[in-house]
Amino acid sequence: MTGNLLQNTRVYLSGPMDFVGSRVVEKYFGWRAILTPILRALAITVLDPWNKPRVLGHNAHYGREGLLPSKERYETDFWTCHQTRARFEQEFWETVHIDLRMTDISDFVIAFVPTNIYSVGTVHEIITARNQLKPVLLISPPISYDFFPELKSLTAEQKKALKFYGLKENPHGLPSQWYGNIVGGHNMFDGFGWEHLDLKGPDFYERLIGDFLDSQPAPGENPKWQQTRKWVAGFKPLRKLKGGILDHVVFADDGEARLLREALEGAAERERHYFWYNHAYQPKRTFLSHLLSIASGHIPPKTTILSEYDESGAVRQRPLESIDDNWLLLGADNL
Repeated sequence: MTGNLLQNTRVYLSGPMDFVGSRVVEKYFGWRAILTPILRALAITVLDPWNKPRVLGHNAHYGREGLLPSKERYETDFWTCHQTRARFEQEFWETVHIDLRMTDISDFVIAFVPTNIYSVGTVHEIITARNQLKPVLLISPPISYDFFPELKSLTAEQKKALKFYGLKENPHGLPSQWYGNIVGGHNMFDGFGWEHLDLKGPDFYERLIGDFLDSQPAPGENPKWQQTRKWVAGFKPLRKLKGGILDHVVFADDGEARLLREALEGAAERERHYFWYNHAYQPKRTFLSHLLSIASGHIPPKTTILSEYDESGAVRQRPLESIDDNWLLLGADNL
C-alpha cells in the first residue's frame, strides 16, 4: 500500500477565529498552523480562513481578516443608528462570502469545535459542507477548569458562578448531540493527537510522527492500524517533516511577526507548553490517526439507522455500518 488516497484533494479548516484568547497566537500557533504542514506533506491543498486565497477580479484584500479586532468602530452607535448596523453587515459580507466559497470547493472539512468557544460561522460552514454531502471531521476537546491555571485556583463558589454565566466544564469533550446526525459519530474526535507533546520543542514534527508509530491501536482496530502504521513508516514526505511549529510559519508582514513575538512573551503564553490549554492529555480517539488511516487507503465507515418491522409488526431501529460514500473523492488526472 504505497499510494495516498488524499493526494490532490482540498480541505477547508473550519473553527473559531474570534472569541479566542489571542487572534495573533491563534493564527500563527493555533491548530491550523500546527496541522497545515502535515496536510501539505500529504499533498492536500489547504484552504485556511486566516490565509485566504486571492479572489480574481476583486481588490487584493477581498474577504481578508486582520489580526486585530475591528468591532470597536461600531460600538458608539450600533444600536441607535441603522447606517452603522448596515455597514457592520456589509463589511463582513466579503469574509462570509469567501469562507463559504472555500467550503464549496473543498473535498472535505476539518472542524475544531470546543464547547467553550462561541462560533456560529463554524456551524454555518459545517452545514454548508454536509448539504453538499462532504465529510466533516470534527474535533471536540475536553474542557476542564484544571486545564487553565487561572481557573484551577478559583474557589468552588467562583467556579459555580462561571457555570452560571455560561463557561461550563465538558471533561469528556462530548459535542452537541446535534452533530451526531449532522456529521456522523464516526467522524468525531476528542483531540488531534498532539495534546501530550511539547508544542514549543524544536523537533515537534519528528516527535509527532514518531509518537504515532510508537502508539497502540484502538480496541478492534489492530489490522487497520498495522496497515496504516506500515504506510506512514514508508511515506517519505511525512518522515521528512522536520522542525518546530514556527519553522513552517510564513508571516504576512514584519508587523505580524512582531505581534506574535509580543504575544508569546505574555505570562500565560510563556508558561504554556501544551495545546489545550496547558495540560498534557492523551485523547481517546485522535483525529490524526483517522486522517492517516484515510490517506493510507481506508475509506471510513458510517452508521445508518434503519427502521424496519419485526415479526410482530412493530417498528424497530437497527444500526447498519457501511462504507461512507460521502468520501467520493474525484481523481485529478482527467479533470
